[in-house]
Amino acid sequence: MSSKQALQEDAMDPVLKDCILIVDGDLNFRERLAQELRSASYKVLTAGTGEEAFVILTRRSHQIGWFYSRAVLAGLIDGWILADEYREIHPDRPAVISAHDARFTARGDIVLREPTVDVASETMRDVIESLRQGQQTMAAGLSGRRHAA
Repeated sequence: MSSKQALQEDAMDPVLKDCILIVDGDLNFRERLAQELRSASYKVLTAGTGEEAFVILTRRSHQIGWFYSRAVLAGLIDGWILADEYREIHPDRPAVISAHDARFTARGDIVLREPTVDVASETMRDVIESLRQGQQTMAAGLSGRRHAA
């Protein structure tokens, strides 16, 4: 199957609106997180740089439903810029960002303090399921997992 055919099939796949974009410069972390989310039946795309992720967000925005990124990335585009781009597509959904300080942002994004793969995966699943169930706030359920285990 050609890549063009694969993109056409992807575009028609209704599950892709639930596709998670993972951006992390650490190949091992990125692939382990992607594998864990795929094993939980999520569609996942990955990028190792901000520039690569920016291209995915702009060219395949109709496919990206959820977003995880490390705040600090090599290159000119960091996780905060990518989160802003993601929020242009999904203003009602939080981005999940890995940074040095755990906090919530004014825009409602979730910032995890250097999470493990398990914490990042669980947070992504909780965010998705919480929003699917129509819950307005996730603060209480997520506050206990902000620190790396």
